[in-house]
Amino acid sequence: MGFFDSLLNGAKEIIDGTKTAIDKIQMDVDQEKNNTVNNERFNAPSEPLPAVAVQTGLRGYNVQFMLSSDFTEHAGYVASTVSLKYNPEHLGVLEYDDEGEITVSLHEGIGDFYEIGECIEEYISSGTLSGAELFEAFPDGIYKFKARISASDYMMYFYVLRSNASDPCDHDILLLFYPADVHNTNLEKKLVYCFDEAARTLTIQP
Repeated sequence: MGFFDSLLNGAKEIIDGTKTAIDKIQMDVDQEKNNTVNNERFNAPSEPLPAVAVQTGLRGYNVQFMLSSDFTEHAGYVASTVSLKYNPEHLGVLEYDDEGEITVSLHEGIGDFYEIGECIEEYISSGTLSGAELFEAFPDGIYKFKARISASDYMMYFYVLRSNASDPCDHDILLLFYPADVHNTNLEKKLVYCFDEAARTLTIQP
C-alpha cells in the first residue's frame, strides 16, 4: 500500500468516525425530545374539577370525604371499602392502562400493601419512620401519621387512621397510589392537592 492509499484510508476512517459521532448526537437529541414530550404530558394537567362527596362504610361506621370529580369509580383492591380512579379523559392528554392507574382508596386493614404494613410496624415500635420521602406524625385527630414511599414502579402516599390495634395489618389507611413516572411533576402536585382535601374532609360517624 502506497503513501497516498494510506492517506485515503485514514481520511475515510476519520469521515466514518465523524458520521458515527454525528449519528449518536442526533440519537441523543431525539431521545431528549422524547423525554421532554413525556414530561410535558405530566406537567400540564388541568385544574382539579370540583370535589364531590364520597360515601362508604368502615368497620360498621359511615365514612364520607370530598374528592375531585376527576376521580371516578374503580373496582378496588383487597380490603378497600371504596376506590376511585383518576380519569385521564378529563385531561385529554394522558392515557393509562390498568398497570399505570392512579387511584384514591380507603382500606379496612392494609390488604396487599405490605410495604405500608412495614411502615406502620416501624412507627408502632419507634414512633418514627425511616426511608420515607415524606413523613409527618399527628399528636391527635383521626390520623396517626402520613407518609410517602416508593415501591417498585409506584408511589404510595397514605394516611394511617388512628387505632389501638397492635397488628400493623389491622390499621386502616387512606391511600393515593400512582406510577413513579408521575413523581415530582405538576400532575403529582394536582393529585396530592386532591388527596389531601379528601384526607382533610374525611369524617367517621356511627
